[in-house]
Amino acid sequence: MKIRISQMIIKPEITVINALKKLSKTGERCLIVVNDNKKFLGTITDGDIRKSILKKESYSSSIKKIYNRKAAYILKSKFNQNIAERVLRKKKHILLPILDKKMKPVDFFTIYDSKRKEIKLNKNIILIMAGGKGKRLQPFTSILPKPLIPVKGKPVILHIMNMFKSDGFNKFYISINNKNNVLKSYLSEMSKMYNLSFLKENNPLGSAGALKKIIKIKETFFVVNCDGLLKLSPKQLLNFHKENKNDLTLVAALKKFSVPYGVCEVNKINGKLNNMEEKPQKNVIANAGLYICEPKIFKYLPTKKSFGMNELIKNLLRKKRKVGVFPIKDTDWQDTGNWLDYMNVIKQS
Repeated sequence: MKIRISQMIIKPEITVINALKKLSKTGERCLIVVNDNKKFLGTITDGDIRKSILKKESYSSSIKKIYNRKAAYILKSKFNQNIAERVLRKKKHILLPILDKKMKPVDFFTIYDSKRKEIKLNKNIILIMAGGKGKRLQPFTSILPKPLIPVKGKPVILHIMNMFKSDGFNKFYISINNKNNVLKSYLSEMSKMYNLSFLKENNPLGSAGALKKIIKIKETFFVVNCDGLLKLSPKQLLNFHKENKNDLTLVAALKKFSVPYGVCEVNKINGKLNNMEEKPQKNVIANAGLYICEPKIFKYLPTKKSFGMNELIKNLLRKKRKVGVFPIKDTDWQDTGNWLDYMNVIKQS
């Protein structure tokens, strides 16, 4: 069901991080900017917001400098779907605001409302890396595989699979180790709900070694770790990846943490103290363990059998391939891979 126009409207004073939160709630990829009198000022896309974040501008700064003041629009009295489609194609816009005679937004038209075909999604596979031993969750994982640890009464791996399935993706390859019969048995019972294939790791292959088992795949594909809960639209991630023509795009969460010490800034030449900051807060962009890749990345896989995604990404960067980042807000990723983070997730459930 199409969302209300009121949910799509923001003011230029809103912060970058709050614009990202608003965008996440709508499920759309563009918001409409208005002034205090609700008159149209322009638009801002998810790309505008994410690029601002990646430029390391302050998350608390307003969107005044980054929204599009020259965005196209159409008057309600002159609205025609064919005209609207032509404007979107010509301007390469995602969304076209529909305004009344007082220049106030009353509706909107998007590329998904038009007759243009979207990217076919059903061919994109999701490779779930579930072959790890879960050492950080011992002794729990001596009994139960890490992908089956429960959150809100459901195993982590089902949360991951449902996120994709609810967005139209249902072709899963699960990489499991040769001792993980419990996980395979559990998932096999779900075969009527999910399109599942298993990739067996006879020896530990690291966080990315299983990629060599799907090397014949020709379509864009997802890779996801099995130790975190994510809230995002895989469809939006796919669109972002394609529009930016990336070879690989990784999802990263905006995290703020406090250093529990006084941090010293030391002069590198004479070793004297320049400054000391007491318990500073740091903003970081943390890898959330979800990737989307083009088949061409197979050419850059490390030669050894066991390796991590970090090694593949370093190879891509060395070869000047295009690696992008899709930032999400901090609460859209929760790590469950160690006891401390897992207990925090349980407390919030």
